[in-house]
Amino acid sequence: MCHLFLNRYFIYARTSDALEDKKQYSHLTSFIVEKGTPGFSLERINPLIGFENVPNGYLDFDDVRIPDFNRIAEVGKGWTVMMAGLNFERLIAAIVFSGIVRDIITLLFYYTKRRVQFNRTINQFPGIQNEIADIISKYKVSRLFSYYCAYQLDQGMEPMVDVSISKMINTEWVRDIGSKAIQIMGGDGLTKFYPVERILKEGKIGEIVAGTNEIQKMIIYRFSAMLPIYNHTHRLRWNEEVKAPILSKKESQFKDLEITEENLLKVIAHDYKVNPGIYMTPDDVREDIGGSRSAIRETMEALEEKKLIVTHKDHQGKIVLVKANYKGLKQAFPKEYYRWFPDWYEDSDKF
Repeated sequence: MCHLFLNRYFIYARTSDALEDKKQYSHLTSFIVEKGTPGFSLERINPLIGFENVPNGYLDFDDVRIPDFNRIAEVGKGWTVMMAGLNFERLIAAIVFSGIVRDIITLLFYYTKRRVQFNRTINQFPGIQNEIADIISKYKVSRLFSYYCAYQLDQGMEPMVDVSISKMINTEWVRDIGSKAIQIMGGDGLTKFYPVERILKEGKIGEIVAGTNEIQKMIIYRFSAMLPIYNHTHRLRWNEEVKAPILSKKESQFKDLEITEENLLKVIAHDYKVNPGIYMTPDDVREDIGGSRSAIRETMEALEEKKLIVTHKDHQGKIVLVKANYKGLKQAFPKEYYRWFPDWYEDSDKF
């Protein structure tokens, strides 16, 4: 892969083509290939639906030899070099549209004050006002968040999640703004005499360059899922006073009981009362009863073997989620233990 930078190209090359896919990123090495290097030539340029001033094409490397002097960073560190520039590149992809969106807003105010329909200028129609208000709101929010991302980069941070969010929402909103602007201007919006048709095309390209927005969403989810702020203890426990599950830091009623099949089954079955639709993790179980992870795991395996619980396992066969089945629920507590109705529910409707 390569990136055009003035008269030089950044190249990320694998040091071995025989590597397994899962190891390839640790064997990328980055180089600068300069224009005029023997064997290095431009193969073709592809016209795009937008970005008329940005050439997009293919480069040909025919037996190109690159001296070690042109290497960037250490051998095998190409992935780090590439990723170090991606946050900046994605932020550029996000904010490049800000200027033209402001111009579009100015154009819409100018146009709608002068376009007459049904004996009124169209800026008087609430529907037109709503659409322009939506455009202004998206412009302001995306611009502010982009500045925040730029601030983080200036502070030496690598705001991967925030930059991906900025790139995603800015480009999606720009495409939406282009569509709204064309709709507001009607047939005039479709002509090339006004820039609104261009911003629609540019926004579509923006959703693809610097990593597609689908990739941005993957980054946002996967890296956010690892952040401590989203992974703190969040437990719903059944509260007998209000007769409902509530967020609570109060210790479980099963805390410090001996880890036996009977006690562990009660812990797991009791959680059915909190929410019949979700499983417990082994750590949830341990938080409720205490004890060692190995003892809990062995006991859960015994309960599973007796078909009193169902489990969900990872690719290594390790239990990651657990829930009592109907047989286990009946063995742990009588059926009345799980029944609950709000005060307003009539006895005559119960069955």
